[in-house]
Amino acid sequence: MLAIIALLLVDVATGAERPVELARLLDAYCVDCHEAEKPAGNLDLENLGFDLADAEVMRRWTLVHDKLSKGEMPPPKKSQPASAEKTAALARLKSSLTHASERQSEVVLRRLNRREYQNSVRDLFQIDIQVKGLPEDASLDGFDNVGEGLAVSAEAMQAYLIAADQVLNAVFGPAKKPRFIRHETTLPDQKDWKGRPQLQSKYGTMFRRTKDGLAIFQSGYCPTSLVNFSRLRAPAGTYRGRIRARAINSEEPVTMRIYAGDTIVNRRERHLVGYFDVPPEWTWIEFEDRLVEPNGTFQPKCYGTEDTRRNADTWKGAGIEIAEIVIEGPIEPWPPASRGALLGTVNPGSATESDAKTIIHRLLPRAFRRPVQTEEADAYLELFRAAADRGFEPALRVALKAVLCSPEFLFLDEPDDGLNDHALAARLSYFLWSSMPDAELTRLADAGQLSGKLPEQAERMLRDPKAKAFTENFTGQWLNLRDLDFTEPDPKLYPEYDELLRISMARETELFFREVLDQDLSLVNFVDSDFTFLNRRLAAHYAMNGIKGQDFRRVKLPIDSPRGGLLTQASILKVTANGTYTSPVLRGAWVLDRILGEPTSPPPDNVSAVEPDTRGASTIREQLAKHRDVASCAACHNRIDPPGFALECFDPIGGYRNKYRTTSRSGGHPGIKRAPFTWAWVSFRMGPLVDATGNMHTGEPFEDVQEFKKLLARDPDQLARNLARKLLTYALGRKVGFSDRPTVEKIVDQVRTRNHGFRSLIHAIVQSDAFLKP
Repeated sequence: MLAIIALLLVDVATGAERPVELARLLDAYCVDCHEAEKPAGNLDLENLGFDLADAEVMRRWTLVHDKLSKGEMPPPKKSQPASAEKTAALARLKSSLTHASERQSEVVLRRLNRREYQNSVRDLFQIDIQVKGLPEDASLDGFDNVGEGLAVSAEAMQAYLIAADQVLNAVFGPAKKPRFIRHETTLPDQKDWKGRPQLQSKYGTMFRRTKDGLAIFQSGYCPTSLVNFSRLRAPAGTYRGRIRARAINSEEPVTMRIYAGDTIVNRRERHLVGYFDVPPEWTWIEFEDRLVEPNGTFQPKCYGTEDTRRNADTWKGAGIEIAEIVIEGPIEPWPPASRGALLGTVNPGSATESDAKTIIHRLLPRAFRRPVQTEEADAYLELFRAAADRGFEPALRVALKAVLCSPEFLFLDEPDDGLNDHALAARLSYFLWSSMPDAELTRLADAGQLSGKLPEQAERMLRDPKAKAFTENFTGQWLNLRDLDFTEPDPKLYPEYDELLRISMARETELFFREVLDQDLSLVNFVDSDFTFLNRRLAAHYAMNGIKGQDFRRVKLPIDSPRGGLLTQASILKVTANGTYTSPVLRGAWVLDRILGEPTSPPPDNVSAVEPDTRGASTIREQLAKHRDVASCAACHNRIDPPGFALECFDPIGGYRNKYRTTSRSGGHPGIKRAPFTWAWVSFRMGPLVDATGNMHTGEPFEDVQEFKKLLARDPDQLARNLARKLLTYALGRKVGFSDRPTVEKIVDQVRTRNHGFRSLIHAIVQSDAFLKP
């Protein structure tokens, strides 16, 4: 009787007491192993509270539920509860977790993150601008668009005021038309090349004069004066460039890379324009690029050629001969199109308050992504009136700045009582475009027809170029591609790592992701596929022959290739390593979390991390064997380590290896002298053999990464389940919790009938109950 009374007094969603049925089962069958002093799997059930409002407590009880429901707890060899007893305990626990999850997933006002703000002002005003100084976005559950992590502070509001000024400066454009420059340099006629010290070094000639131009050979250096553009003091803006060039001393194309900005002293902004293939025949290399700051220039360099600073006149290595360079711009129209789109036919010199009213009433529905009442718009007109003595344009800026800093623009309006068509249009557009709804979505929302046309609109939006934002932002966070530059590989161990390889890594993954989406291919391709996308640089890194040029193309992989799927792509292998060594723990935990949706518990506080011995005295496998002797570690590491071991055949930059690289002098001499695509000399040695074998936590063995991938591919439902959770989090802008499990399972059931197609999964997300409600 006392137990029943206690149960009635407990709020199982937030209370500290466990449901009686659950407490009885745990006391009888679980606490002996999960007691406080030495808890198995780092799970102390003796002292675990039941305040499910606490995220960590919620996570642990969810783990208990899943272990019980799958029959993994109690272990098969231990005493088992009666079926009715287990069913009752699970039912009460499930009910508690569901109620707690529903409370935690209540609507939170969601602010636009930095990328969404950037894209929204772009589409609202038709401007090309990189807004600086916006507040950093916190990441929750792996994504930076979750409302709970997008708070607004006083400092953030100050940043939005400054950002609004940047936006409006771009919208209205400069007061007068920028000076247009057409710069043409024909290198044979450049008189100032004669006797220039930049052409000479104390060792000899650095460049070769030819009858048609100038030949350059070095990958590491090329003078800015080659283009002869910086002296013109060019204004900021977009420029169109053309370089007539050809490869010399080579039957294959030679790669040219072009940089822009302050390329002399690198005091200010400097960026890569791109990499271009230069064939042996004369050709025009064409590019378009924006100089963010005035007085910038452009600088072409060779890539992947050997260095020469002493004998360019007789050098027989590959290079590039440049004859003519033409640069013109800024090419943006003036006045800018954004000014015309905002003002229409209004002439600021003779405009009236009535014109301001027309502009504000036309802009607000787009800015706020919904219809706007007259009195709501009149509030911004009042701001115009208050500043009218400054002149029409300055007063209009005051009103527009208030619009850009208003909650209606900065936050997504998702009513508690249900999503109307305008809120649904915004949710759909920020999911697939990371930007505001376009005219088509707005028209359907105004007519109240959008909810009935979601499949057609989702399909249209996925085909639109703006869907590139979905590829970049979702893969950037789901797969950690944004962390590609977080670590810099040790140049002594990995001298072949360079800028083009890094760019190519990310490009492969994005193109692969997009192909699976566009063709509605099975999600199984994410763990095991027979194709990928390669250019020459990445193909060489993968030791694949026959790929010419730096343009990417779809490539069918050889049957015996270790590549195929995300796990074997260099981008993934790099972000799951630290640049010096690989860790099966880091990679294994990443696979469990990002691919299988089975994140592991954090390690116990009293257990130190395992750091591989880079001197090569012992392998990480040997150290982990000792680590698993710790009882509290074994349960988790039985799951974590196998995926990590399977990927040990790949080094920290994604190269395939049979042996570890080491700086130890006891290692054998390397078989090469110069690292590919660089003039750096190899200084590492070869260490112990790599062992990529292992056993899944279920006991199934694998001999290599190919067998491991096939084991993962057997359960496409789990791949779909995990990706559905990730996509829902990203699409809804909130955490997906225990109460969302029925929705997730319904989505999995739907995509199973469509061969687990990725595009089918997106459509199932968009039409799910969770997507259609707050």
